[in-house]
Amino acid sequence: MLKAFAIKGLALAAALAAIWALPAGWATLTVAAIAVATIGFFTYTIVHPRSRFFAPVVSRLATDQPIVALTFDDGPDPVFTPRILDVLAAHQARATFFVLGERAAQHPELILRMHREGHTVGTHTQRHRLRFHFGSPTYVQREIEDAIAVIAGILPAPPTLFRPPQGLRTPCFASGWRRTRGLTCVTWSVRGLDSLTTTAGAIVARVSKHLAPGAIVTLHDGTGLGGGQDRAPTLEALATLLSECKTRGLRCVSLGDAGAAVS
Repeated sequence: MLKAFAIKGLALAAALAAIWALPAGWATLTVAAIAVATIGFFTYTIVHPRSRFFAPVVSRLATDQPIVALTFDDGPDPVFTPRILDVLAAHQARATFFVLGERAAQHPELILRMHREGHTVGTHTQRHRLRFHFGSPTYVQREIEDAIAVIAGILPAPPTLFRPPQGLRTPCFASGWRRTRGLTCVTWSVRGLDSLTTTAGAIVARVSKHLAPGAIVTLHDGTGLGGGQDRAPTLEALATLLSECKTRGLRCVSLGDAGAAVS
């Protein structure tokens, strides 16, 4: 990453030198264009699920096998998580749950059920606060490691998969995340945007067109945290998506089952 910044720093210096020699009108336009390009570049590196600029990520499974990975964020929720687990069980599907440490501590029985039924449990920070994206490396590290400790106290082994809130990888996050060592950062290839107010039909429409071998799908079983309080649309959409996967010959696996395809 330092090498990339050095190269871009040299390029910026060269651009500034060129601007200095331009007529006033052209210089203003050039500065504006550079500003827009810079904002666009950093937006991409922080937000885009495939960007590896600040941290290496897994945004889809490295396989051509007919498998997809359904993932759920922000839980466990005492109302909706059990119902989502019921739907998955009815379709003999496995998934991955990126849980919050403080919610896992409140509902350890749901974490145990996920593990017992063959799902993978990952972490999604301890509290899912906005400060996570801008906190010091020490704060970021503590948020991640506190969540790991909660899960490690419930399950036989600590989690090895992590998803940053909203999938954002800021420089602050990257510095703290590297200190945790050994965690795989997972984003997605498609998301249902079901944390927002939406309908089951809209979720299905967003996800189904991207259901293909290797897809990592992001949905939510937890409520609140800046999103909606109702996961009924997610539940309804999940049943439809699982049926669609079966029709297309796709098997829903947990990221733990996917193994090397996640590395």
